[in-house]
Amino acid sequence: MPGTEAPKRKRNLWTAVAVALVTAAGVAVWQLWPASAPAVAVPDRVCERTLPGNLAADFLPETGDKYWENVGDEFGAPYTGPTPDCILSAGGRRVMVEYNKFLDTDRYKTRHDAEEKVERVASNPGSAPLRLGEARGYASKHVAILLLNCSMQGYPGTITASVFGMSGFPSDSSNAKAFAELTAETLRLAARDVYKCPSGPALPTGSPTLGQPRAE
Repeated sequence: MPGTEAPKRKRNLWTAVAVALVTAAGVAVWQLWPASAPAVAVPDRVCERTLPGNLAADFLPETGDKYWENVGDEFGAPYTGPTPDCILSAGGRRVMVEYNKFLDTDRYKTRHDAEEKVERVASNPGSAPLRLGEARGYASKHVAILLLNCSMQGYPGTITASVFGMSGFPSDSSNAKAFAELTAETLRLAARDVYKCPSGPALPTGSPTLGQPRAE
């Protein structure tokens, strides 16, 4: 009918406007909606394939920025320069893995200072005693360290292995057991492949023993 054409066109116009408004609102909401963070993929081996990746994955975030590592030269092998370290990063968290040696030679005596420092921190509130065979140390919320007697070049010595969260990259999560596990594996690497300690059998396989943290 001639009298119904204009209202029909008007209804179609308002329908089109309504669809456009709903579509625009949907696009705006989609743009404001936070995208889900991608899953973090940690490789099977980390630190130039010297350490198990599953132990690192236990304390790295499951989502966020992708995994990367920065490894010092000669990490995991006998070295000629400064003691190398390995930095692991993913999901906004950054962790350092390192090992070192302290000798009592004719000119320098460094063992006692290193051992005294570890023993002092181990007695702080929140620290839990940590042992792996003859190695001893401590673990807390974001760090673990182990010491092992290891004679080198005819001198008495101590080697250390540690894993700790780097300052400036905090994490709300805490997993002392995960830090302890990777520290134990790092100590095995240092004792076996780097410093070639004669006390290799003093480090048994399996997980280290983690005690109860001191009251805070």
